[in-house]
Amino acid sequence: MKKIQLTLLVSILIMTMNSCDSAKDRTSEMSKTLVGDWNVQWVTYPDKNTPIQDSINYTMNGVMNIKEGGKITINAYGYKGCIFGTDTLIHTLNWEVKSDTVLNLTNDGDKYGIPYTIKELTESKVKLQFVEDVFLFLTK
Repeated sequence: MKKIQLTLLVSILIMTMNSCDSAKDRTSEMSKTLVGDWNVQWVTYPDKNTPIQDSINYTMNGVMNIKEGGKITINAYGYKGCIFGTDTLIHTLNWEVKSDTVLNLTNDGDKYGIPYTIKELTESKVKLQFVEDVFLFLTK
């Protein structure tokens, strides 16, 4: 009986170690896919209980340069009437993929950062979600 329990325990331990390696491999592969120059569009949708205002635009375009080594430079092209901002912003941050479902952006010295849920990821298209109603669509 003890031999069966020991065999079961060892089997579970091996499966757990393999799944951890598999998750690390997937996270590494996702990170490699993200590296490069991307066109990006930020999109949000007005709350269904709020009247739509013609003077407000719910999209913004920009570019992201995601580099190996954990640096990302974001250019966001704000404009008059844009819900995200009126100015062009350029900012360089740190990035990492966490738990193979989150792209986390941080400033130097920042512990927590800004988490974006990775909804879709291919070589030429990425869909990210920030909070419940802000989406980023990246294309090459």
